[in-house]
Amino acid sequence: MSNFAAKTRRHRVACGVRCRRRVASAARTTGVVYERRRPEKTTLYEIVRDNVETLYGAIDDGAIAVRIPKHAKKELEAYLDCGLLCRGFARLRCERCEESRLVTFSCKGRGFCPSCLGRRMCATAANLIEDVLPEVAHRPWGVTSPFPWRRRLAQDGALFGVLTRIFVESVERFYEERAARRGACGAVKSGAVTDVQRTSGDMRLNPHLHVVFLDGALSRRRHRARVERTRSPASARSVRS
Repeated sequence: MSNFAAKTRRHRVACGVRCRRRVASAARTTGVVYERRRPEKTTLYEIVRDNVETLYGAIDDGAIAVRIPKHAKKELEAYLDCGLLCRGFARLRCERCEESRLVTFSCKGRGFCPSCLGRRMCATAANLIEDVLPEVAHRPWGVTSPFPWRRRLAQDGALFGVLTRIFVESVERFYEERAARRGACGAVKSGAVTDVQRTSGDMRLNPHLHVVFLDGALSRRRHRARVERTRSPASARSVRS
């Protein structure tokens, strides 16, 4: 082994020792230690795994008068493959300490998998706070629908999209008109972020909206954008489409 290769190897070993020490120190300080997710040991996974085929059979035989859409079946079956080493994984290796770990593939589901939903929720919240929402006052709004509408809205995405657009544009127009009446300079524009939920807290079908609006409207004054705050309506009757 050449002198250069020996020095390089000693350097890598020293870096690896320092890396492992930092990881151990962080674990002692925070009490947090990485453990691979094992969904196959959870109660939810066992229930779905042991009963999903029975559910399909009962539906096919007419014993249960329900219909599971294709996208719902896809979510359920993808969840059964999520986080399992036997369904695929990537090996991550630290260049300093040469420690390696196996990271399983996820289903990236949007409607059933608790792990993927939680990761998506945290990533979305971080993106909104850090990169999207300005540091001004905001106001949450909620929109629900009558019981006779819910099945139709759940099955007709285009119709639900039209309803969402009408509501958001109506509230934005309310903020913009009120800001203009209060003396906002130039063109004013409000803004909102909309989240669609398809079930209520008891898991019944209930497509509804959670919307975060700017509590006012943006206007330009002296070449700078600022938010003109307005008083919010006392009731939904104040907002007219």
